[in-house]
Amino acid sequence: MNLKEKLKYLPEKPGVYLLKDKEGKVLYVGKALSLKKRVKSYFQRGVLSPRLEFLISQVADVEWVITDSETEAFLLECNFIKYYRPRYNIRLRDDKSYPYIKFTVSDPFPQVFLIRNPEEDGSRYFGPYTNVKVAKRTLRIINRLFPLRKCRGELKKRTRPCLNYHIKECSAPCAGKITPEEYSLLVKNVSLFLEGHYRTLLSQLEEEMKKASQEERFERAAKLRDSIISIHRISQTQKVSSLGGGDKDLIAFARNNEEACVLVFLFREGKLIDKKHFLLRIYEGDKEEEIMASFVKQYYGKTSFIPPEVVLETPVEESLSIERWLSEKRGERMKLRITRQGEELKLLQLAKKNARMILEQQENRNKEKALEQLKKYLHLKEKPDHIEGFDISNIRGKQATGSVVVFRRGKPDKENYRRFKIKRVEGINDFAMLSEVVTRRYQRIIKEEKDLPGLILIDGGKGQLSSCARALKELNLTHIPLVGLAKELEEVYFYPQSLPVPIPEDSSALKLLKEIRDEAHRFAHAHHRLIRGKEIKLSSLDRIPGVGEKTKRLLLTHFGSVSSIRGRKVEELEKIPGIGRKKAKKILEYLLRN
Repeated sequence: MNLKEKLKYLPEKPGVYLLKDKEGKVLYVGKALSLKKRVKSYFQRGVLSPRLEFLISQVADVEWVITDSETEAFLLECNFIKYYRPRYNIRLRDDKSYPYIKFTVSDPFPQVFLIRNPEEDGSRYFGPYTNVKVAKRTLRIINRLFPLRKCRGELKKRTRPCLNYHIKECSAPCAGKITPEEYSLLVKNVSLFLEGHYRTLLSQLEEEMKKASQEERFERAAKLRDSIISIHRISQTQKVSSLGGGDKDLIAFARNNEEACVLVFLFREGKLIDKKHFLLRIYEGDKEEEIMASFVKQYYGKTSFIPPEVVLETPVEESLSIERWLSEKRGERMKLRITRQGEELKLLQLAKKNARMILEQQENRNKEKALEQLKKYLHLKEKPDHIEGFDISNIRGKQATGSVVVFRRGKPDKENYRRFKIKRVEGINDFAMLSEVVTRRYQRIIKEEKDLPGLILIDGGKGQLSSCARALKELNLTHIPLVGLAKELEEVYFYPQSLPVPIPEDSSALKLLKEIRDEAHRFAHAHHRLIRGKEIKLSSLDRIPGVGEKTKRLLLTHFGSVSSIRGRKVEELEKIPGIGRKKAKKILEYLLRN
């Protein structure tokens, strides 16, 4: 059954759909209240984002799973995204590595420990923790203040408690050293601690301490007193906020073309108790509403504690559906809210500023990683901190220009970009043009005694590399590594090797080479457009009656220059849309006379 026929059988029910390529690989996972309406909308005529247009062009098959409710669809969507890691979904980077604290509240004697893959097993999950050290430190504090059992699985009766009891990190329910009632108090207090409700926790511990003291259980009262002091000290390290006494999360993000950093401020009982940041893989055309919605679903889909309010800097796609889902998950009403003023807005702006700074730091780390990978894949002696990229732009050999872009430590150094008007080459000969630009570039660099690059990148394959290598040889610069990046297959050729270098497609190294190649192309093309625009403005075609700006632009874009139009046949001009035989004859006759 082909795709078109399969779409006819889509049900009008809630569920999750998987768009696949011809090899069966999952490209995109989505959820819908009506599978039929949502999936069919992708294949009907209409305006789609560039990302979705490219996605749909690769789709060869679709599968779906129906669910009983929209809530189930949300949960299944999150699980499928995490499992398949589809290319076109906005998703958390390295989401498998985020640890959670698992609290087995469904057990008669619950315990806490770290886990990386939450399950629907009745336990409560706190996290994700973006810093594993923080998660481990939190566990150490819990073990010290609230000695829950350490043994995994079903509780087995023992005659004597283990070592953890003697070092006061276990209450030994296995040996009957604590009553079920006392253990349930520990469980309740651990929940309050993990939720960040320190004020409520301190109040309850103080009540327990007074009760223990009145009952002359002085050892118990002393332990509670020490716990109160420790928790009070922890709570005092948090920032006091004027947001009132409620629980809420504030979420903002910063983005570039490929990555977004989302920052979450966690407020509990009016205090900022923590901040977390997450990196998301995105695409250039992704809308802010899509990015925020994807994050909210993935973040709150796995965590147990959902605050009554989540304050956002930008609207969320499908906000009402997400609210219903999270309210059901929470067991009480929760609200997604946009703020425009007051202290919340200031805090969101601060969160965005922090997210932007983290994103910049991440970009720097990615660039360093890319340079280290280039050194490894190309077997360079040193990391190529200084890379120069070359490209040529022309129309049928006319108005040819060349460009060189400079990247230092993986970032554009635009002050040192240079453009070249081709002077020594006639006609269509990209190889010779590249050779000319490389020669002129490094003749000047040598003359001015400036720094030479650690790597030269050419937009092209083996032919372009060979011509540039000859130019470097004439300048005695053969020690500079020379690579070419061919557009069609994105293959990297390292001169003088005949076979492409096996650089992984998803590596930071290849991404950096593509960025430099594309920047060189953009810079060369921009200069070429500028020159062509000047010629269009000053063209002798302006003096021909009946030839307007549109016709002039069509002619010069197609043939490159006025001199190239002279000597052409009427039939050649007729092929250009909008130019008939009569106008073509008039243009050629005028140019022959002048």
